[in-house]
Amino acid sequence: MSSNRTWLSSVLFLDIVGYSRHSIENQIRVKDHFNSVITNSIDCLSDEDSVKLDTGDGIAICYLGDPEDILYLAIGLRNAFMRSAENCEMAYSVRSGINLGPVKIVEDINGQRNMIGDAINVAQRIMAFAQPDQLLVSRSYFDVVNAISENYEDMFNYIGMHEDKHVRKHAVYEVLNDANALKLIEAGPRHIIETTAPVVDLNQEHLESAQTHLAAYIGPMAKLLVERAAKQASSVNELYLLLAEEIDVAENRKAFLSMAGK
Repeated sequence: MSSNRTWLSSVLFLDIVGYSRHSIENQIRVKDHFNSVITNSIDCLSDEDSVKLDTGDGIAICYLGDPEDILYLAIGLRNAFMRSAENCEMAYSVRSGINLGPVKIVEDINGQRNMIGDAINVAQRIMAFAQPDQLLVSRSYFDVVNAISENYEDMFNYIGMHEDKHVRKHAVYEVLNDANALKLIEAGPRHIIETTAPVVDLNQEHLESAQTHLAAYIGPMAKLLVERAAKQASSVNELYLLLAEEIDVAENRKAFLSMAGK
């Protein structure tokens, strides 16, 4: 794609709250868990239409496709991180912001696609206004999504004008965490639902596979830990995320998480 062309992109910015206050060891554990949740969810966005930028303490996702897709994804991620905070020993919160605006696609020093532009800057500032576990959107994104369908009107709550550190004012809307958001996820596009909605049925085969995979790293204790985690998890991915906390070595945790569902 030519770097001279300007694209209209939806940008989702996510940030781990208080990441820098963790010890280095805990930063590694938190980021590993954060990355695993993100990786399990963003496969629904085609590589052709999206660019994912690691920001160190979070991620920016620029998407050239249907603006609604980012909303479904953002709600699914918010809910996934909130469930994880309730169930995981290493609890942390994530804040999120969405904006719609202009970007240019460029090539970075490693020859990878990157994006620059005001859409990314504003998405980061919208996210910065958010509280832990809160999802906010800009006026430009709200206007576009709300024009697509009247079904979205009750999902947003206008929370006022916010001024950033550059004295630039932004009209900000909150995506409510209520029954309307749940209905949106349930009625959404299948390629988004399949990656964000929990798989409720954890059968014996799932538990036995998880026990086998976990035992390779921690030994006989795997059986007891799987039984405990199964009482809290509502999906295979969530089960593996809970169990991954028991693995000390980062590379081993990553390898274990890659086995989810296999």
